[in-house]
Amino acid sequence: MMSPILWLLLPAVGAVIGYGTNWLAVKMLFRPKTPLRLPGFQLHGLVPRRQKDLAASVARTVEEEFISKEDIQKLVSTLAESDRVKELLHERVDALIQDQLNSFGPLVRTFVSKDMIETLKGKVEKEIVGFIGGISGELHRGLGEHLDIHEMVRERIEGFDLDRLEEIVNSIAKKELRHIEVLGGVLGGLIGVAQAGLIAVIG
Repeated sequence: MMSPILWLLLPAVGAVIGYGTNWLAVKMLFRPKTPLRLPGFQLHGLVPRRQKDLAASVARTVEEEFISKEDIQKLVSTLAESDRVKELLHERVDALIQDQLNSFGPLVRTFVSKDMIETLKGKVEKEIVGFIGGISGELHRGLGEHLDIHEMVRERIEGFDLDRLEEIVNSIAKKELRHIEVLGGVLGGLIGVAQAGLIAVIG
């Protein structure tokens, strides 16, 4: 007959080993941040070791699935041609012309009719709208030549501070990571119970 102590000892040892193993696995997501060389092997946290691969993968996903260079080009063109931009332009031109007329004094304003002012506004707005259209085209071409979403995202992630990244992950997934550790202890304890039962059957 198996000693009752083993019925307690085996599950307890299994729980400690299971919990400790999962705790270590969670910690090794980020630690050690620099390679720790030991006889025969090397320890290095998963994220620090694969940061470059992670950066390249996320950058590719962002460019292909979320926002591309073409999306930004289209946004620039849409903004340049939007009614809101034209409305703001009209208000700004109107304010500028009124300021200039006021600066000339009442005598000059007497000889400038409303039709003349409206004609002047129309010409100025037309010139500026044409200029904005040209700038929009230049921006569109410039973005096409120089904007590299993939490279921008990759560089940002590669250069991201690992301590800060660990902090963010822990703040978001702290409960889930804790559950993983506890689950390791529970499974280890159940394995210990199964071992004790197997020993009892065989013995």
